Amino acid sequence: MTESSELLEKVIKNDYCIGCGACASVAGSPFRIKMDEYGNVVAEAGSDPEQSNARVMDICPFSDKAPSEDKISDRFFPSVNSNDKWIGKYLECYAGYVDEGLFREKGSSGGVGKWLGYTLLAEKKVDYLVQLHAKESGEPGDPLFSYKIISDKDEVISGSKSSYYPSTLVDVVRKLKDKEGSYAITGIPCFVKTLRLLSLRDEELAERIKYTIGVICGGMKSANHSKLIAWQLGVKPGDLVAIDFRRKYDDRPASNKIYQVWSSDNEKERYRDAARIFGTDWGSGYFKPNACDFCDDVVGETADISIGDAWLPGYVNDPKGTSVIVIRNTDLAELFKKHIEKGSIVMDSISAADVKKSQDGGFRHRREGLSHRLSKLEKSGKWHPPKRVKPGDFDIDRKRKRIYDLREKISKQSHLSAHKALQNDNLEIFFREMLPLKKKYRSAYYGKRYIRALRRIKRMILPAK
Repeated sequence: MTESSELLEKVIKNDYCIGCGACASVAGSPFRIKMDEYGNVVAEAGSDPEQSNARVMDICPFSDKAPSEDKISDRFFPSVNSNDKWIGKYLECYAGYVDEGLFREKGSSGGVGKWLGYTLLAEKKVDYLVQLHAKESGEPGDPLFSYKIISDKDEVISGSKSSYYPSTLVDVVRKLKDKEGSYAITGIPCFVKTLRLLSLRDEELAERIKYTIGVICGGMKSANHSKLIAWQLGVKPGDLVAIDFRRKYDDRPASNKIYQVWSSDNEKERYRDAARIFGTDWGSGYFKPNACDFCDDVVGETADISIGDAWLPGYVNDPKGTSVIVIRNTDLAELFKKHIEKGSIVMDSISAADVKKSQDGGFRHRREGLSHRLSKLEKSGKWHPPKRVKPGDFDIDRKRKRIYDLREKISKQSHLSAHKALQNDNLEIFFREMLPLKKKYRSAYYGKRYIRALRRIKRMILPAK
């Protein structure tokens, strides 16, 4: 069996592909990246894998031939001694925000991600920044977000905020190989792992990627997730041209997310609190790719710096948002210290335990919950990616197991029901097929309080403002 055939049989056919594009970026690869009918970006074989000699197994983040996050971190951060079982290696941990310009207003959480990209370009620490941008075409049907390579620092502010939308690195990797220069790249944990795996094999790529900026991740979403949000706000799926997942309130906690959508049909302003949009309850697992349930890296442990939301007491109630930051690169640690002294960023030093606490739900699902999912696969004799978490690592009670099982069912069924609704041009199909699972999940999670949750569900489907 060739490596391409092995990847196809193990990872792709078992639905562990996240669409990063590593396998499609190497010479002689039979793979190409596409968006499937469920709105997930995945690899598919465009030619016979048995006829390919491409080496693809050690660069796939979900392969059993790729090193773990721990081993990758040891290679890229050999002098970093502080190590935590939840967040990996670290030099500094902060919670804070940007106190200059429009970075905090236009960015997610405290605006640190946008500020860092801008600063790296402004201080000429890199020649290019690679980040997700909303599409510029304005044409319905095109992907809403894609990676863009920029050299103008002022373009950073127009980049995306949190983008709960599938993407791929395949074109980025090819362009980096073709264009000399130093790069900083943003990405979710599995994408940063992909870049590290490619760099371990390609010295030129390793030299050009100067900094990796990890986005602390609660799981990816399919493109159909955006379509179902827009549909509920009065925009037909075929008319959706843009979405903002993180519009902020001026007077409510940062955790109160607002989704805003735009239609090609008219310029009407449409937005709604996420709590009033069916299928956006993050913890339930709607529209999540299966691969996300088999990832144990929440904070992006292989990245030079990781940035996310500071869901912590003392920060979460600030409507402007606050970032949590984990730094592993000495240059970036010095950069932060310099700008803290200048006052352009306001940072509180926090502990690794605080970082973990800020993402407690994600860690519980991807460590404790993962051990449960792995146990089920082991019992059934099915292949799964090797993980640092092992089957049975946690003592899980019946209630938690039921919650994890229902999350899996909700994830799988949401893809099927959304596709069916889109095919039949009938949003009610999605509601009708998902509500029974929603009720079971609420009942398992809240017990007797689930009745009140059901009342809230009935109020979700209201006219958009």
